[in-house]
Amino acid sequence: AATKSVPQKKPRRRYTQAVKRATLSVLQSASTRDVEAATGIPKRNLARWAKQATKLLAFDGTAKQFNLDGAVPPEEIPDTAALEAFMHKLRDAERAVTCTHLINYQRYHRKWLDGYLANKNCGYQSLLKLLQRFCHRHGFSRQKPTNSNKTQEDLAAIRTTFAADYHNVFVGFSGDSIINVDETGMTYDMPPHAIWSVRGGTAKIANGKKLSIVFIMRGMPGGTIEANEFESYPLGHHYAVQ
Repeated sequence: AATKSVPQKKPRRRYTQAVKRATLSVLQSASTRDVEAATGIPKRNLARWAKQATKLLAFDGTAKQFNLDGAVPPEEIPDTAALEAFMHKLRDAERAVTCTHLINYQRYHRKWLDGYLANKNCGYQSLLKLLQRFCHRHGFSRQKPTNSNKTQEDLAAIRTTFAADYHNVFVGFSGDSIINVDETGMTYDMPPHAIWSVRGGTAKIANGKKLSIVFIMRGMPGGTIEANEFESYPLGHHYAVQ
């Protein structure tokens, strides 16, 4: 039996401010029917732009923008203020912010998350795009690693200099104590493929290394603390008596 084909929904056309202004100038000397026939823009759009003519012509934002200021679609994500604060908290600590972090955060809203995924044909992809739009609207941009701007000659010179410095510093080590990364498999803690960073801010990621603590205690040099107590203090930190 032949299967019934489901007609695909046509994507909604969007028009920039530049197109709207140019169309308004044409509407001053032509009818909406003629403009629709010439441009393919529906008459309902033309009528709405004519009503908004004052705001459209006074708009001083970028001409590539689609909506007027304040024309932002309602948020579908629950508690967006808390989610945005969570993202800023991670970035203030120089932590990587990825869509995986945002999806995991939505587990605090399990009922909404389950309902959203159940109502979508491709739940994960829809949720991913929803979170990406949220990041763009709230001042975050997607940062990716970029290729080095140095030439091969510059990189070769750096490698030669590093090799010379390395052998000078570690001349006392035997060959079996040195691991050649060209021949031996190495495991690295690689950063994410892309992160969300505050637009215009730094995209630096902390390496997670904890610095040791310097404890300065008031006492007599060579006294009870230095003579009897230092051995009982935790290792990995620095202690001084003054």
